[in-house]
Amino acid sequence: MLKTAFVSHVADAYEHLYDLVYLRTHPLIDTLVPSSSLPAKKRARRLHYILLEAIGELDPGPQAPVTSPEWRRHRLMVLRYIKGLNPQAVADQLAVSLRHYYRVHKMAIEDVADLLWERYVAHPSVTESETMADKDEAINRLELLRLEVARAAQADRYARISDVIQGVLSILNRRLHERGLECYTLIPQSLPGISIDQNLLRQILLGMLGYLIAQAGGATIQVTAQAGEAQILLSMRVEPATAVQSAEQGEAEERLLSLEEMATLADAHILPIYLGQSIIGFDLQLPIAERIVLVVDDNEDMLELIHSYLSPHGYRVITAQTAQDALNKAIQFRPYAVTLDLMMPEQDGWDLLQALLNRPETCRIPIIVCSVLKQKELALSLGATAFLAKPITELELLSALEQLEET
Repeated sequence: MLKTAFVSHVADAYEHLYDLVYLRTHPLIDTLVPSSSLPAKKRARRLHYILLEAIGELDPGPQAPVTSPEWRRHRLMVLRYIKGLNPQAVADQLAVSLRHYYRVHKMAIEDVADLLWERYVAHPSVTESETMADKDEAINRLELLRLEVARAAQADRYARISDVIQGVLSILNRRLHERGLECYTLIPQSLPGISIDQNLLRQILLGMLGYLIAQAGGATIQVTAQAGEAQILLSMRVEPATAVQSAEQGEAEERLLSLEEMATLADAHILPIYLGQSIIGFDLQLPIAERIVLVVDDNEDMLELIHSYLSPHGYRVITAQTAQDALNKAIQFRPYAVTLDLMMPEQDGWDLLQALLNRPETCRIPIIVCSVLKQKELALSLGATAFLAKPITELELLSALEQLEET
């Protein structure tokens, strides 16, 4: 096979990455999965896994600047083929034009093709001598990649106030210093998460604090938060209040209107605190996120066991014993995560996994496969976020869910 044809086949294979029937007869199958003793279905799955693994190998590592070509190519492949975003959405995420997206995409495909050509065509003996340690390392890379994508998806739905506040203050630190202001925070780490896009919350907080900084000087801004039954109250106050200067009425109203519009998008509410004509602080009411976990298993004892694991830790557990019921509930409730047994009646867990990943309403929900089958590699390659071998423990399950929030 000529190198130019090989590159074209690699591009085509990525465009059909999740169509395992198409991959069974793909031109790359004999080159990348030469073992004719394997059934066609397993060869297609292996090809799918090799293509996913190659994306992980493009990762330049945490030391690479986000402006580097290597970082951008890897990020594009993750967003396009792991996260499943369309080209325009990927371009928006990378803050580039659609034309530039296609240019970077072409270079990324060429990078992957070079890697696969070297390994499977130029020096095919490398794959024959693959050790178990190499395989385990590849699975670990894929697992980290899946977690990265799941965390990014969760950031669009949930946020922790303490983390966002810390980031906002680092941005505003210079302005605080210039105005002779000190900012003190009292944000308990134990506060529950809130159901809001992190970027939107960041913009709201930047607007609120930016307003107070512009109107105050030589004072202190105190930021506190406390949880109620269904919401978190975040308060900002300038002390002493007399350090605040009155803003022009038109300017103040315009900025408040902009803040209130952003808060409305997040189902939040802003209440300005006045002293005379001056705004000396804000109260921001934020909705507490309800962590729903959809547990899919045909064994009632397992459903009850997982319920007993999660309920004491603030998770709301919804159960399903059939694939169709699970799909319906995933669409209805948009859960925080799904735990999925592979051995299901009528329609097995593999089919449900693909159904969940292929629907726009559910494709970003993290899926934790829980099974007695030793199929971690396959589960991860087909889109699962994590794999837990049965019997699972409370600690293992809670740890898997907590990893979805780590940054």
